[in-house]
Amino acid sequence: MSHGTNLTGDIHLMSGEAADANALQPPLDNQYYYIVPDKCTECQGFHEEPQCAEACPTDACVPDELYQETIEQLIVKKAVLHG
Repeated sequence: MSHGTNLTGDIHLMSGEAADANALQPPLDNQYYYIVPDKCTECQGFHEEPQCAEACPTDACVPDELYQETIEQLIVKKAVLHG
């Protein structure tokens, strides 16, 4: 869970569930890539465009209607995840 972030110990996910940031999480699937909403900042504060969409060869990275966040919310999430 913490890979690529500054998170440690117990954290609370967007769903309200708790997780151990230091524990390895099993993949949801080995055939498909999934964007983890709890870790995605849509590259706000890093790049002009979300890098998953830029790199995806099939244009499969589409907005998830269940996880719509403002730019301000994404910047706050970036600060929490990356200091």
